Amino acid sequence: MDKRQECCFKEKCYRKNPHHFKEYSHSHLELLLLTFPDFQVDNDPGGIGIQNLREQLKIFADIEKTFTKCDETNDSNDKGKNQNGGAYSGNTNTSNNMSAETSNGTTHKRQSTPDNDEQRKRQKIEAKEEGGSSVGISRPGKSKVLQKIEDSAPFYYFLNKVKDNPDTHKSSHSIYMTDLLHPSLGNLKSSLQINFMVELDWLLMNYEVTKNSGKPLVILYGAEDPQLTADNLPGHVKAVRIKPKYPFGTHHTKMMVLVYEDESVRVAVHTSNLIASDWENRTQGLWVSPRCPKLADNAPPLSGDSPTKFKSSLLRYLTYYEVSAVQQFTYAISCCDMSAVNVFFVSSVPGSHKNADIYQWGHRALSKILRQHVPEEAKKWSVKIQCSSIGSLGQTPDVWLENELGRSLSCYSGGGAAGALPSPGKVELIYPSHEDVLNSYDGVLGGGCLPYSRQTHTKQPWLWDHMYRWKAEASLRTRAMPHIKTYTRVDPDRKKMAYFLLTSANLSKAAWGNMNKQGNSCLIMSYEAGVLFLPKFVTGEDFFSITEFKNWDGQGFPLHYDLPLTKYADPQKPWLYDYLLQ
Repeated sequence: MDKRQECCFKEKCYRKNPHHFKEYSHSHLELLLLTFPDFQVDNDPGGIGIQNLREQLKIFADIEKTFTKCDETNDSNDKGKNQNGGAYSGNTNTSNNMSAETSNGTTHKRQSTPDNDEQRKRQKIEAKEEGGSSVGISRPGKSKVLQKIEDSAPFYYFLNKVKDNPDTHKSSHSIYMTDLLHPSLGNLKSSLQINFMVELDWLLMNYEVTKNSGKPLVILYGAEDPQLTADNLPGHVKAVRIKPKYPFGTHHTKMMVLVYEDESVRVAVHTSNLIASDWENRTQGLWVSPRCPKLADNAPPLSGDSPTKFKSSLLRYLTYYEVSAVQQFTYAISCCDMSAVNVFFVSSVPGSHKNADIYQWGHRALSKILRQHVPEEAKKWSVKIQCSSIGSLGQTPDVWLENELGRSLSCYSGGGAAGALPSPGKVELIYPSHEDVLNSYDGVLGGGCLPYSRQTHTKQPWLWDHMYRWKAEASLRTRAMPHIKTYTRVDPDRKKMAYFLLTSANLSKAAWGNMNKQGNSCLIMSYEAGVLFLPKFVTGEDFFSITEFKNWDGQGFPLHYDLPLTKYADPQKPWLYDYLLQ
């Protein structure tokens, strides 16, 4: 018996992934196959192209011949899955592979389960339905998505929806990719997607579901992908690969710029690659700006910036690319009013930055901001780092983690030229243990977004003393492995927070920068971007009060992981990507 659900895209579906046809039925292809058993279709009801339809029909026919056998196999796998308490026990040798980003810019192949296509469609359907409904008290003329964005002020901070946790789908502080493109947020004119990995067909489906297909789209990406360099890219899509000039660098930024028909602009800074699996059972963070209106035609040059200098910082970063396709977006940003943006834009770009430029990028840029605005009361608070990958940090903690990055993260007003790290051991690193990954929604495959290698770990055994497990009942995401990266300082009573940084930057010298011995140059190898929340600019107070994300009512800052932290204990060990490759 065919238990497959009908594909929601029907005739417009242009997927050719065999797994998609195993998971979804396509009644229009069944009819076409009866009429054209030789696959030589002569009409195109969905407008996907005759040749595409013929290729699709051939793949569909092959799947249909073996569907009964495949269905029995899937039933057997489901039984095995249930017997293991929901842990993954199926065959990982699928043809749908993805790459995992590492701290040094290389990529590993990351395997994806056969039901990825089903889940990405399901989330698109949910996101589409959500846009037309309302939440809480109904507001005439406002969709649920728009109301969600507006109600998130002044933080505008979200986590992603987790596929296997329905409670996150209901949260007013959880969103999906299609929410960001929803028509209620503005009539999209063009968009810029900046990322590391991009799955083009998945990305375009998000635009299609939100009725934005065919609108100009520029993609800046880092990971090599033949699909993005092909001559048959849709006419409205321009893709440019950004290659950092250093072998251990990578184009790692994750951001989008949305320009609307009325010339207003919205910016989103987040931690997800533009691939389906990153939006499913991972923990990801997103900051979504308010809609920034176009300035008056007679507005003075360089006007429309905020006290945080977000606009000028963003323009400096985008201009650094020197890519002509980006110029239309820098112009749109320069012409809009971003005075309502209350976060700092903190970024990294490749180069050996000297003199005053040292304080424009990387951890030294962050240190300058913190040194100006963090109250001295926080000078003895611990620094908490939570990331998804770890680079080579040196033979001892004082080589870089404590004496360089740690000093920048611990800066405060009155802290001198570089602030000071209070004492050894105050840098606390939250990173999933081997056990945490095995207990995740995706089992061992949950470690696909955590590419810390055994080779690197064996060179820095001291790091184990700084490590804490991933526990996130505060956001109902303990089993959703973290691809989010955050940096913060919390008081000993765990009630106050000095700042919160959401960024693409993992714990590595390539991402944050490494000072030379003379202290007058900082070498950065990668592109990164993040937003810094400082209480002074967001709530007008000296510190954020801390609240659990799952209980967030708009008061205090919603921390996604649990406090107090849980220390690694013998024989627990961090997750190493090598386990997935065995």
